Amino acid sequence: MLLPQIFADDIRALRQGAAGHVAHPEGLRTIRLADRAARSMLPVLIEGEPGSGATALARAIHASGDRKGRPFIILRGSERPEREEDQEILLQNGLREAHGGTLCIEDIQHLSTAAQSRLLDGLTQQDGPRRSSRLDVRIIATSGLSLNEEVRRGRFRENLYYRLQVQPIVLRPLRTEPELVDEWARIFLRLLAKEEGKALIDLAPDALDLLARYDWPGNLRQLENAIFRAVVLAEGSVLTAAEFPQVAARAGKSRIDIPALPETQLLPVYDRLLPQSRDPSTLALMSACGEMRTLAELEAEVIRFALSHYRGQMSAISRRLGIGRSTLYRKLKELGLSDEAA
Repeated sequence: MLLPQIFADDIRALRQGAAGHVAHPEGLRTIRLADRAARSMLPVLIEGEPGSGATALARAIHASGDRKGRPFIILRGSERPEREEDQEILLQNGLREAHGGTLCIEDIQHLSTAAQSRLLDGLTQQDGPRRSSRLDVRIIATSGLSLNEEVRRGRFRENLYYRLQVQPIVLRPLRTEPELVDEWARIFLRLLAKEEGKALIDLAPDALDLLARYDWPGNLRQLENAIFRAVVLAEGSVLTAAEFPQVAARAGKSRIDIPALPETQLLPVYDRLLPQSRDPSTLALMSACGEMRTLAELEAEVIRFALSHYRGQMSAISRRLGIGRSTLYRKLKELGLSDEAA
């Protein structure tokens, strides 16, 4: 994803007094808070819905601070082992691996009670009088829910919450900041077009209107993916609504006009898929009439080629195809190749 680099670049630009990628007041507020967090070693709590870029921002904070170049370890609180106590072990291992660097705990609201206690002990140890025994790990936690609400409901330790929220950052969902959709769409377009070598310069009004009307449940991650697909498929210099059929369907606009490719553009594609003279070891995906071949046809051709290439050596054929000998014999029988194999 582009987000970690975008956030890190904007923090750097802020420090240099230059213009970054994000100019919207809400985006600038996030960058300023991230810069402040990067300059300290205190714990950071980033709250934001899935896809809002919380982990990407955590990476940028780490990369912009004194611990850049040191370990950045991610522990996913949502990954619950079979035994609850095993999560405490995972946390201990994460703290050890992140020594001298940063431990990012994703979805910290899902940590077990034992793991929460272990983390609280570690944070308390950092304030201890014996410097040599301190835990040398920067903690950045992310949560897809309001931790304050989780505390109120008795699902999260209050004392741990107050330890973490010394430097809170809240990432608002895109649906509450529709103006940010235009800005982020153009940021992603500019960077992705450069990566893909496309001469794209902007989004058309119908595309911007379509993106603004969608509520983006996947937030920045979903928007980036949508722009990436559009950039890859685009033929012109401007992205239009035609490049966002999935967004159009979900936004309530069930039909959009997608122009067909000119015949002159289609012919070279088929020429590549259906060469007149083909290497015998190359598998054709298209039939002579321009239709995709079935999986059964492709499988049969692979087995026939393997039978010839390995000169009927069943052990070698089954090993290279990743199937058992009994399965291989059955398929040979179905294809009428048993006699040839013998």
